[in-house]
This record gives sequence, C-alpha cells and structure tokens, in this order.
Amino acid sequence: VEPRFSPMAGNCLPPVKLTGSGRPVLEPNEIECFFLSGVDLLSEDDPSFPHLKSGLLILTAHRLLWLPDSAASAGGTAGAIPLAAVSHIFSPKMSLRKVFASPRVRFQVSLSPEGRVSAAGSRSVVATAVVRGKGDCDAFLAKFTENCRARAWQEAESGSSSGSNSAVMAATATSSSSGGIYSSDGTVRMVGVSG
Repeated sequence: VEPRFSPMAGNCLPPVKLTGSGRPVLEPNEIECFFLSGVDLLSEDDPSFPHLKSGLLILTAHRLLWLPDSAASAGGTAGAIPLAAVSHIFSPKMSLRKVFASPRVRFQVSLSPEGRVSAAGSRSVVATAVVRGKGDCDAFLAKFTENCRARAWQEAESGSSSGSNSAVMAATATSSSSGGIYSSDGTVRMVGVSG
C-alpha cells in the first residue's frame, strides 16, 4: 500500500504508510498505546509546520501518528512525529478561559535545517494538539510523557542486534505498570471490546 500524504505535510512530517482499510502500518516492536479523535495538529510559531485539521492522533511506543478523519481522507494526510524528536512536553496551564476552550497538548519538536521533523534537528518549534473530539486528554498527556521517558525506540534499535523482543517487553512492562492492557509477561490482560 502506498503512503498517502499531502504535499504540505510531506515537507515537514514523515509520511505514515496506511493499510487498505486506513490503519497505520507500525514499525517493528511498535505498539499503539492511546488515541484521541477530532484532533487538530499545528504550530503557532512556524508557518511551514502543517496545520492538520480534525484527525485521529495515535500515540505509539515510538511515534505520534496523525491520520485524517475517514470522512475527509480523500485529500487528507497521514504524518508522524517520532517521539525521539520531542524534546519537551509542556504542562497544561489552568485558567478560567481554558476551562471552556478545547484541551491542548503542547510539546517542543526538533526540526532539521530543511524544516523536517527530525530527532537530530538543529532548531525546535512548539507544536500543539487541539483536542476537539472525545477522549481523556489528561490520560493522553500522562501516557505521552511516560512513552517519551521510556525511550522504547532506543531499546528497539539496540535490541535488534541482541534480541527483538526486548523493546516490546519493555514497552508492555511500562504499559502494565500504568494499568494498560498488557500484563508483565507481555500477554493481553483484557480482550474483546474493552481490550
């Protein structure tokens, strides 16, 4: 399946390959951890960063994936932000105005001199995920922070030579300690609709 992405996102975000049914193709040892629907992804301080509207934001052990809403997928984008490129996650500020506004998750992303999201970037911008749909934004923020600290992508790179299951086991162990769906031995704790 060929990756689908728009020229604007293609200039900044690495593309995400999609299956025929529109699901993202995950990298080896990558697992999905959390998702939010109806999310806008933008940067207020860099006009070259794409302004992606109303999509599905999926947090994995290695990346943040933004997929277009299925209704608008004909001309939509599918882009990724590697967690290795996230240098800081901002704590939400509480104010009366923010109580009535859509929840926002702000984080700092490294960019290469060409303006592409990259872990080895020389400059950074603040990206904002505006959550307009349903989902627990506070739980997402906690899991996002946890995944960035766990650095499962580094274990996957080093584990490819010493054993490919180490990164998955580390990610599932992290997930199980926070009440995720995997137990400490890597088996699924819940199945069916709740799983």
